[in-house]
Amino acid sequence: MLTEDRFTPPTQWCPNPQFWTADDADATEHEVTELAAAFVRALQPGLAVELGSYLGQTSEAIGRALARNGHGVLLTIEIDPVRAERTRQRCAGLPVTVIVGDSQEWDMPGGIGFAWVDNGITRGADIARMLRRGVFTAYAVIGMHDAGPQHPFTAQVQPLVEAGQLRPIILHTPRGVMFAEVRAR
Repeated sequence: MLTEDRFTPPTQWCPNPQFWTADDADATEHEVTELAAAFVRALQPGLAVELGSYLGQTSEAIGRALARNGHGVLLTIEIDPVRAERTRQRCAGLPVTVIVGDSQEWDMPGGIGFAWVDNGITRGADIARMLRRGVFTAYAVIGMHDAGPQHPFTAQVQPLVEAGQLRPIILHTPRGVMFAEVRAR
């Protein structure tokens, strides 16, 4: 593991990125992955969804949390088949199903209690589509990586916050992370 300051410089937003660790510039910080898994442990969802598994670090952590819960499954979608296969291998034996595909085209099921959104530039659009389709359970939580001011994704979900559909908290990690309660319309 490398300290995050190798990838993200100190800023007023996060003056000490060296306190976090990551495998590379695209991987979620390990500490943020642990927090996403802790949400799964605390929320006890029957269905968790991940958009963008990359190399499976957070997929594995969520899968382990679901296994510890004794119930629930993670459906993770990854557009890159090589990354999806790596995630599939990493999550072998866990309650994780890896889907190769485009999140914008995926006909995701309803009943989602926790969603982790860490895919490409469509994060805001994906969250808006999920909300429009009504796929979340009451009091579901969405986590979104790269929510710091250096990323455009927080601005993409701001209209959803203003419309009262999400109640977010944004944490000052090096790349930023948002967790938001889904609110009834």
